[in-house]
Amino acid sequence: MKSPLPQEAYQRNAHIYKILANSKRLEVLNLLKKRELSVEEMLKITKLSKANLSQHLALLRHNGLVHTRRVGLNIYYKIVDPRIVEPCKILHSLRHKHLVM
Repeated sequence: MKSPLPQEAYQRNAHIYKILANSKRLEVLNLLKKRELSVEEMLKITKLSKANLSQHLALLRHNGLVHTRRVGLNIYYKIVDPRIVEPCKILHSLRHKHLVM
């Protein structure tokens, strides 16, 4: 039986899942799912250090999960496709369902 996807697709998906396997990056993506935010706004919400947040945002940007926009001295981040957080919602729902039963 032939695999439904090319091997490269599985490798790319695995790479994205590794990126999503960090709770702070998931938090950032969930925040950006609602609206575009500046670095300063995200710092206040996440309570991360500026250096730590910058590392997470750079990884997300480098892998095409977020876009940036500069306005003066501020950089605003926007999620490329809000569906990227859907697997997290599904896992949360499944976990909650099994805990309730």
